[in-house]
Amino acid sequence: MSLTAAARARIEEVAEDLTKSPASEIERALRGDASSPLHARLNLGEEGAFSAAYAPFDWINDKADIVLVGVTPGLRQATEALLTLRDRLTSGATIEAAAEEAKIGASFKGMRTLAARLMDSLNLARVLELPSCDDLFGPAARRVHSTSVLRYPVFKNGENFAGDKRILKRPMMQTMIEDHLVPELARFSNAWIVPFGINALTVLESLATRRLIDGERLLGGVLHPGGQQWNRYNVQLGITTGARALAVPGGRDVLLRSAVLREKAARIIGSREVA
Repeated sequence: MSLTAAARARIEEVAEDLTKSPASEIERALRGDASSPLHARLNLGEEGAFSAAYAPFDWINDKADIVLVGVTPGLRQATEALLTLRDRLTSGATIEAAAEEAKIGASFKGMRTLAARLMDSLNLARVLELPSCDDLFGPAARRVHSTSVLRYPVFKNGENFAGDKRILKRPMMQTMIEDHLVPELARFSNAWIVPFGINALTVLESLATRRLIDGERLLGGVLHPGGQQWNRYNVQLGITTGARALAVPGGRDVLLRSAVLREKAARIIGSREVA
């Protein structure tokens, strides 16, 4: 379990101003509002319609054997992380303890129940040797490291960014991937890696092509649990089937990626049974 020297220094830089800031100011600064007193502390840069802000997602669970990967922290998760960091530091916690609690408490907040349902529907609980993937956010939490292809929150015109096909082509995002994600995942060479959504999967597949991660341990195909597209979730969960599933926008791709992941899961489970 660790926090790098650079991450610790960043927290020390923002701590004094953060402890004086209400939640409303934190949200304004995250969205890129230059009039916010916190903006200068949290701003990590802009590129066209996109802005990046700091939030404490640097703490790393070195003991994890499962890595969950999103696209980028949303406003809810980033605000939660900063508020937790603020409150824990104010109460006298060490930087390490505050950063750990902020990261664990905020990662995928509001998405966990659906994420577990989707993973269970694709037989990942058996791959990960769990009764249910819901345990990843409870009894088995110490096995998990949560991260995003863009470690820090990125917003488009001040709103949550869900990723797109150009995520690997924008210099700001490319730099974040190379500077943070690549060395981060290098610490988990034997871990199962579960990306949420096609945009996270695309980035991780590119890393696998470059042999920066082990493609055999990449379990890609789970929909991102942070959206509102229940028609697509119902397809992956097997609630919507047949012609109705094919009629859902993107339904055919969901079915294909789901089938590929189920087949991979079955192969992994079968190889254990043979052994």
